[in-house]
Amino acid sequence: MKYCGSCQAKYDDSVSFCTVDGEVLEDDPSSLVNTVLDGQYQMEALLGKGGMGAVYRARHILLGDRVAIKVLPPEVRSNAEWLRRFRREGQAARRFRHANAVTVYDLRTAADGTIYMVMEYVEGHTLDAELKKKGKLNAREALELLTPVMSVLETAHAMGVVHRDLKPENIMVGNPTGNGEPVIKLLDLGIAKMREIAGVDTSGNTALTMAGQVLGTPYYMSPEQWGEIPRDENLEIDGRADIYSLGLVFYELIAGRRCFSGNTLHELRREHVGTRPRPLKEVVPSVPQGFSDAIERATAKDRGDRQPSAGVLAEELRAALSTLPATGDLKAGEFAETVALPNRLETNSDVNAPTILTLDAAQTAPPPGGPSSTSPGATHPVPNAPVASDTIVELAPAPSIVTQVPRVTPPQPQIVTPSQPQIATPPQSKSKAGLLIGGVVLLFLVLAGGIGGYLIWNRTKTPPVVGPTNTSTNGKTTEVTPREVSKYWLELESSAPSTRVAGLVPIASGTQLKMHFVFDEDGYVYVFGPGDGNKLTAFLTSKPHPASGLQSNAATRGVDFSFPRGKGNSLTLDKNPGTDNFTVIFSKSPLVTPTFFADAVTGDPMSASQQAEFKSFITKNQEKQPITELDESNPKEPFVRVKVSPTQTGNPIVFDIRIQHN
Repeated sequence: MKYCGSCQAKYDDSVSFCTVDGEVLEDDPSSLVNTVLDGQYQMEALLGKGGMGAVYRARHILLGDRVAIKVLPPEVRSNAEWLRRFRREGQAARRFRHANAVTVYDLRTAADGTIYMVMEYVEGHTLDAELKKKGKLNAREALELLTPVMSVLETAHAMGVVHRDLKPENIMVGNPTGNGEPVIKLLDLGIAKMREIAGVDTSGNTALTMAGQVLGTPYYMSPEQWGEIPRDENLEIDGRADIYSLGLVFYELIAGRRCFSGNTLHELRREHVGTRPRPLKEVVPSVPQGFSDAIERATAKDRGDRQPSAGVLAEELRAALSTLPATGDLKAGEFAETVALPNRLETNSDVNAPTILTLDAAQTAPPPGGPSSTSPGATHPVPNAPVASDTIVELAPAPSIVTQVPRVTPPQPQIVTPSQPQIATPPQSKSKAGLLIGGVVLLFLVLAGGIGGYLIWNRTKTPPVVGPTNTSTNGKTTEVTPREVSKYWLELESSAPSTRVAGLVPIASGTQLKMHFVFDEDGYVYVFGPGDGNKLTAFLTSKPHPASGLQSNAATRGVDFSFPRGKGNSLTLDKNPGTDNFTVIFSKSPLVTPTFFADAVTGDPMSASQQAEFKSFITKNQEKQPITELDESNPKEPFVRVKVSPTQTGNPIVFDIRIQHN
């Protein structure tokens, strides 16, 4: 069946145009209702329709289970790009498990060619419907609703999954359970970018997926999703894009309106890229200052200025609300108890890791390891209307719009002029030149002192510079150069002679390799990465594994530090394609807290409490991501430079090594 999108009249499949208004007819998604799909599912009702297909409520005929089914539109079943994206959606969601994320049960193709996905059915309404019903929420209510979403994001980002389309329409408020509390579920990982889990084609998954197309909903897309190059110059979209979108959702729930509401794509892009949102505290005065500051940080234009993780955002928001007085509807201690996040890393996810990483050594059993995992049909948004969760927005060819975000000038300190001292009036016969000169000198001193004080105050308020940035002082421009702290490369041993590559290029699966580091100071090296069951595992601590060929983790300034070390000792990648992320920590002094830094390496995954301690340690010491630069000036000896801001003097230094293999 087909129908007219204008008058809703229905026609047979053989008709192409509406006989009433001449509109082109579309396939009628409701035609599947009250039919049996694939001989297994009774299609009961149409729940919604988006760019990636229609979603139905259905019932398994034999088992009686109520499920939700997403069916791919017939017109795109022969489109390879759409099919790849749909497959990524299914593989990503099926491997990801969280109590507050919709579970995907199956991805199938019926005998008639219908491609569909079977998902958990959640009875309730979406967050945008909740907002329409209540008008707006207070800060506590917003945080109670979105805390489960932040828990999902914390787990997903750690596994390399980025949602990329967070919005109220993708957050389900399920009907209350036995304890009377609604169940919050995050919907639609349909355009989530897979980095490590699926191990499939990830080409083109940067800010612009194809020429003229972006993935996401324009009202909530981060600047980097609009094509803006971040300060770190890495074009890959990461979890901080979700932090930005979530900050805008918080803003909308509390303010009762969207933060940005341009009527065209060009207006929306300009707002997201160059318009500083009015602080939430000014829009809703009852919002705590710290809460408003956390939302402002989450919606920063450059992702390097946002919270590094959803967990950090949750902590900042909870801390801000904990400062409220014990009056009104918020009682002392009530909030922290209500929205306490469960252990973010202790989930029931059954990840089928596509990559196995082992530590090989001659005549030595290796510890276990594993991976760390990461169109056509355009539409134009109607002002103030919801956009489908997986909308593909067509961007008109336009020149690159680079809008300079205006720097907010802090208020000048008030200059208080001291009261004039009483000056005796000289005799009329004396000259008044002395009095005039004294007044001028006094005025000069007051102005000089005020200006000097303001400059000192302004310097203390200026945020530290990260990366190569031009700063202006007295009209002169000075280049601030990042400080190099280390360089690293990979030695591939699968072939003779061994090959040296930088860690930023893809390598072959099944490769045996070593990591090499050269640090600019004496210190100690710690390496953590994916282990058995895709769980965090210590690979190098103060007490190395015998198979590593190392007696200690001490590194000498300017001297090559190899991990593992020695002939026959290596890391071996599995033959399945994937991407592995390792966290490297360099400290000038031995680390003893948390205690796992000094524990012997066994190859066993870290416990849930240890993983939480590790996450907290990284968050504390890696507020700003170091800058990585590929150096291929000598093609035979490439390496990656690791740099930090010259203002960063803290210890230790934390950076990541991402190994992609296929």
